[in-house]
Parts: sequence; C-alpha cells; structure tokens
Amino acid sequence: MNQNVSARWAEFPKLSRNLKEIGLKMEGNRLLKALLLVSVAILLFATDEWGAQKPAEQPPQPSEAAVYDYTRRPAFPNFLSSYTSPYVPKTRLANSDLLDQLISGDKLNLSLADAVALAIENNLDIGVARYDLPIAQTDLLRAKAGGAARGVAGANISQALFGGALGTGVSGGGGGGGSNAGGALGGGIPNVGSASCCDPEVRVQYGWGFTVTPLNYLGLAGVPVQSAHTNFGSTSYRQGFLTGTSLIVDVFGARQTSNSPAQLFNPDLTSNATIGITQELLNGFGRRANARFIRIAQNDQQFSRSVFRQRVTENVSKVISTYYSLLADVESIHVATEALGYAQKLLEDNQEEKKIGAAAQLDVAQAELDLANRQQDLLTAQNTFEQDSQTMKSLISRSFNGQIAAVAINPTDRLPNPSANDIPSLTEALKEGGTNRPEIEQAMVNLRNQEITIHATRNALLPTLTAFAAYSPQGQEAAFGTALGQVFRNNYPGYGYGVTMEIPIRNRQAQADAARALLEQRQLEMKLQQARNQMVWDVSKAVALVHQAQGKLEASNKVADLARQTYDMTHTKFTAGRATVREVITAQTQLGTAENDVVQARAGYARALVDFEQATGTLLTRHNIEISNAVQGTVPRPKNIPGDSDTPKE
Repeated sequence: MNQNVSARWAEFPKLSRNLKEIGLKMEGNRLLKALLLVSVAILLFATDEWGAQKPAEQPPQPSEAAVYDYTRRPAFPNFLSSYTSPYVPKTRLANSDLLDQLISGDKLNLSLADAVALAIENNLDIGVARYDLPIAQTDLLRAKAGGAARGVAGANISQALFGGALGTGVSGGGGGGGSNAGGALGGGIPNVGSASCCDPEVRVQYGWGFTVTPLNYLGLAGVPVQSAHTNFGSTSYRQGFLTGTSLIVDVFGARQTSNSPAQLFNPDLTSNATIGITQELLNGFGRRANARFIRIAQNDQQFSRSVFRQRVTENVSKVISTYYSLLADVESIHVATEALGYAQKLLEDNQEEKKIGAAAQLDVAQAELDLANRQQDLLTAQNTFEQDSQTMKSLISRSFNGQIAAVAINPTDRLPNPSANDIPSLTEALKEGGTNRPEIEQAMVNLRNQEITIHATRNALLPTLTAFAAYSPQGQEAAFGTALGQVFRNNYPGYGYGVTMEIPIRNRQAQADAARALLEQRQLEMKLQQARNQMVWDVSKAVALVHQAQGKLEASNKVADLARQTYDMTHTKFTAGRATVREVITAQTQLGTAENDVVQARAGYARALVDFEQATGTLLTRHNIEISNAVQGTVPRPKNIPGDSDTPKE
C-alpha cells in the first residue's frame, strides 16, 4: 500500500471522531451510519487531498499521445481511476537518436530516405498535427458517455444537432425515493422519471434532523409539543441507454423517534424500494436518434486521420523538395567552381603572354574581371546552399539548437534522372487523385456526418411520447430488519404504468433545425464537387508541368552540349591566336550558364515529380512511408548485421 493510501486510512478514524464531536448524533440503525462513512471513505480515496484531484500512478506508457487509446476508460478493476486525470505523455522536444547517429564530426551525412525519416520523427508541424488524433479519440469517449461531440479541427458539425431533446444526453429526472404521478387516481402511479445516457450514476444520500413542533390540539399526536429525531438514507442506480430507455433502481430507508404516544411504532422504521423503466416512443426513440454524436465522433476518427495524412504529405513534400534544392546547390557549386577554374587559367595564360609581350594590358584586365565575376557566382552558390541547409535542418529537427545549426549537411544522393515510367497517363493519374486525395475523403466524411444530422433532426420533429412503468414495495415496522423484510416479501406492493405525451404547437424550432440540416447538406455537396474539381485541375496541371520540365531538361542538355563544343573550339582558336580574350570569356560564360541551366532543369523536373505525387495523393506510397509509423513518430531502420549482404547468394 503506497503512502497516499496509508495517509487516507489515517484520516478515516479522525473523520469519524470529528463527526461525533460536532454533534451529529446519528441515532438509529448502524446501516445508515455505515452508509455515510463508506461514502466519505470513497471520497478520501478518490482524492489526494480535500478538493484536489491527482492523476493515478501509471505503469509505463507510450511516449507519444497518438499511440495511447483514449476511446476506452475501463472502470474495473481500478474503480477509482474514473476520478483521476487520464494519462497524457509529456511533450517530447528532444531530437530523435537518428539525427545524432547521422552526424559525423561537423558534417550531417544525409540521404533522401534519412531526411524523410527525420521529418517523420522530428518535424514540429507533423508533431502538432499528431495531437489531433488523440483529441478526436477524447471526443468519441465523451460521446460514448452521452455528451455532445465537440468536433475536431476542420470537420463539420451542424449546430442543428444541439436543438433536440437529447443534445447532451437523456435529461435526468426522478427523486431519491421516487415520485407519484396521477395523485387523483387513488394511491397514485409510481414514476421515477428518466436518467441521462449513457454512463451509469449512483446516488447516495444521508440526512439527520431534530424538530420540536408546538401543537394546538391533543387528539392527533397526544402531546401539546411534539419532538422527533429523524435519520434517513437512500441509494439509487440510474442509467440511460441509446434505445431511449431509462432504468432507475432506488432504495430508501428512514428511522424516526417521537414523544408522541399516538404512534403505533416508536421508533418508526420505513423502507422503500423502487424499480422504474421509461421508454421514449417517438422523439428520442432508438439508436439512430440517440447515438448520433457517437456515430459522428467515429467518423471524425477517419477525418482526423485523413487530415493528419494530409499534413504529413505537405511536410514530407517540403523536405523532399528542399533536399532536391540542396542537390541542385551542390551541382551549382561544382559548375561555379569549374567556371572559376577556367577563368583562373585564362588569367594566368594572359599574364604569361603579357610578360613576353604577346598580350595587351586590356586582355589581362578583362580576364581579371571575368575571374571576379566567377568568384561572385561561387559565393552566391555557396550562400544558397547554406540557406537551403538551414531550411532543411529546421524541417528535420525538433530542437533546432546551436549544435544543429553549426553542422554542415552533406547530401549523399543525386538528382533523379527522367524515366518513361515516372508518371502514368492523365486518365490513370485522375483515378489515383480521386482515390487518394485527402480533401475529397474529408468532404465525404462531412457529408456522412450531415446525413446523421438530418436523421436526428427528422426524429426531433416528432412529438414526445414516453411510456413508464414502476414497481415500488414498501415496509414499516419498529425494527429495520422487519421493515426491510416486508419490502422483499412484497407485503405492501406498489405497481404502476402510464404514458406521457407532449405535443409542441407549431414546432418552429424543430422545423428550423430540420431545414438548416438540409441546407447544410446541399452546401457540403457543393464543397465535395469543389474538392473534386480542384483535384482534376491540380492533377492536370501537375502532369503538364512534368512534361514541360522533361522537355526543358532535354533542351537544356542540348544547349549545354553545344556550349561545351563552342567553348572548346573558341579555346583552341585562342591558343592558335585566332580568337580574342573577350570571345573566350563569352564562351566560358555561356558554358557556365548552360550547365547551371541543366542543374536547375534537373531540380525542376524532380520537384515537378513531387508536385505530381502530392496532387494525386500518392507521395507517401511512392516513398514507402507508412502512416502508422508517422502516427507513432518513429521510422523503423533496417538492422545492419555484419557479414549480411543484400545480394542474394547463388
């Protein structure tokens, strides 16, 4: 037993003594006294201190909230867990181990697969979106308890749902010991009212009182001043069901002592037990009407998962595009370095020729100017690489600290080469987009939720017709055991049943909610068509851009080949003295520009493929990304077993 439990046990006898000291003279049977003490003991154990709740001690739990199942809160065997805060993992702000493993010295050796894995594990946008999944689960848990769904980010939840009789569950009713309807019909008809859906409720009540009443007569009580001590206690169980049914079981007992000689029993002990059932027959009848928030919350599980997949796709797309930019920057640095080498060689040649009088000072000056321009081009390429590196590090790190900012990225992959099978035909691409685009999926979920709303508002148009039945035996004697035995032996039975009907005149509120639900459905149908039209536009544009990028790359390669041939011929002529320095510089500039255009065209083609994959909703599939791994925030890595080879043995 832990220290908190021991402390609570220590407080328990003190509480009992305090109750006696403040004058609560709990006269009568021990059962009523025990009832109060047990109730207070439950409160002591459910709280760490008076009025303050503490989360229960938890066994080892998942480190990500998205992995934990918040749709279930079992009450058994740990009954008191219902009165403590559920487990929620602390926010993980440290970078994953993979990032440290990839850093060697002052370099971060990064492949495209590593960059995607780091984004899944560390990207903060994905981490923020990941919390929407358990938030949607809490909405389902709330709906299962009978509460109204609060909705999830982006999902449509109609305000028309909150106009019905069951907006937040079946409305409660009925007193502690039952009530009687139709008092004019003799002894009356027992009716215990209704209970809220869907979590059961136990009520425990105890009271004590002392009264002194002056009387103006002797015939009724036999004394001019009547005094009485009264103790009473009751326990009831209440639960509503999704069928529109309510079940209430109530047990009531009281003990009274009086100075009146006219009483048959002194002390007088009375007992009462009531079992009552109510059933909605029109408005509020059946699961279809009462489980609407549960069904919406279940649909919202799919909606939140679709939104999360969309956020993962968007951020992985950024990472892949940035990685391709890094590869292009590396090749641009290579092109600028090569051009700088050409300019340096030209300057050295002209300086040598000037010494022997074969070159003019103007040729040397032009060569120096060209060298300065090439140095500037190299610095620009290096600066672009540095900026893209910092962008990449911000996308793949959870804690972007000084250590991460200082390391240099070394991209280990190369830009992809075009292939005939890179994209399917436009017809196939449109089919893929219609199947995989998350925006279409989300619009369809919203429409399904609106169908549920329409069914609920149609049910709310009906009058309220409630049937009820109750069984309520009683007992009265001088001894509690005897009085309770009379209840169980049905010595003084009470039975009753009846119906209650409420007909709203004009019914304008329900009419307005029903009309609103239908109007919102028409609006959501147009939004679904909007999403489909947008998909067709995005996919068609993406296919055209891929073809355009492929054509641009082919043209750039041809221009680069011609520029290389031009430079070689110009340099040969210059060596033979038949070309000027200006012509060589021009040929060098054209070659550098053409080669850099090839680099940008290759990067543009790679990014066009990423845009196509995002437009068709196939980016995660094409890059072998499992959404379950994204939910968990970890990407499994293949084990590096010494001596193992990927090449199959013959």
